[in-house]
Amino acid sequence: MSTKEIITKMSAIYKYRLFITFLISVLGIFSTVSQAQTIADQQPASDPVEDYIDAIDTVEAEYSSYSTELSDLYLGLGKSLYSRQNYTEARQAFQRGMQIERVNYGLNSLSQAPYLLSIADTESFLGNWDKSKEALENFYNINIKAYGENDVRMLPVLDQMLDWYMDSYDERTANGGYANLVISERIAMRMQFILQSDMPLDNPESPDRYRRLGYLQYFIANHIKQNGEPSKSGMTISTGNSGARADDSTSHMHFRRGKVALEKVVESLVQQEDSSAVDQALAIAELGDWYLVFGQKFSAAEAYQLAYDVLEESDQPVALREELFSKPRMITFKMDKQPNSVAVETEELSATQLQVNLMVSEFGVPMNIAVLDPAEDLSKEQLHALRKEVNEQRFRPRLNLGKTEQAEMTIFYDKPTPKS
Repeated sequence: MSTKEIITKMSAIYKYRLFITFLISVLGIFSTVSQAQTIADQQPASDPVEDYIDAIDTVEAEYSSYSTELSDLYLGLGKSLYSRQNYTEARQAFQRGMQIERVNYGLNSLSQAPYLLSIADTESFLGNWDKSKEALENFYNINIKAYGENDVRMLPVLDQMLDWYMDSYDERTANGGYANLVISERIAMRMQFILQSDMPLDNPESPDRYRRLGYLQYFIANHIKQNGEPSKSGMTISTGNSGARADDSTSHMHFRRGKVALEKVVESLVQQEDSSAVDQALAIAELGDWYLVFGQKFSAAEAYQLAYDVLEESDQPVALREELFSKPRMITFKMDKQPNSVAVETEELSATQLQVNLMVSEFGVPMNIAVLDPAEDLSKEQLHALRKEVNEQRFRPRLNLGKTEQAEMTIFYDKPTPKS
């Protein structure tokens, strides 16, 4: 056999042995993984609450009852109990964790913040709204001691408090909701003072911050419109002519405060380096929406005309005016960061929606409201409620050469749940 044939044969044998070795290795890996999965499947499911309790017992046995490691464990334990709606036990865990933070880092330590916010949440689910308020006041006070009342670093703190009171608004009675709004307005006034003192209008955060302050005023005015304004005792709702005059005065106050905030949005966008003509036009149009909703029709028309004219400075004024102002648009001032209205302005109707056709007047008032092909299982009361909801809504009118004019509109609403 020649040397070349011997080398070829040895090469084939070597490749075969390599293949066998690789195959055995792969089978071994699969076998190991399979055994591991079998063992894992045989293990009982882990209970987070029990795991946290075991970990707490271990740390306390090895160190002390006030070991710094314990506070995070109690926070985790509280969150696990909270997720199971064991609010009383969750509150105890949060309070214990906060106590450990205070012992180790001081009565005014900022590290208490997550415990105080969690305590506020649990107290609200237990119906202890005063206790929730107390926890949030403590949260506010420790931050004031760290930063000062008027420091710009207080803005995120005030954001969290405002979010809490607005998020819990729907869980309360009319009077309780109003109490939330009173506190929210105080928070907003503190935020506005800080913004005017320490945050220049060209700061990228300024437009959204002022916009949110404006929206809050609409939320408050709308609550008073629907429920009246409670007396100082918090037990009665004002009625009669004197109450109506008071409501009108209160509504004007919230209109004025919201207008100032939305004017700041426009001023801020004008000073932003990367602000476009579209950004400015939409902000001015939103100011027009504000005027319209509060019955200031002449001022609304002026604002809409200005919004239309601002687009003249854009690269494609004709196309942008068509896109932004050729159709009526629903006016919404929603506090939530990601609005999700039940009324949707889309081109296609889904199986879970009702199509509503209407005419929007030059003053943004809906007319000739018609529900197209309503489901047979919907009651007359539900359809009446839907029409009433649409009728109470206001719309930004279609603009033609900057002037408001009447136009048709189609919107889609989620179908009400049929009554059984």
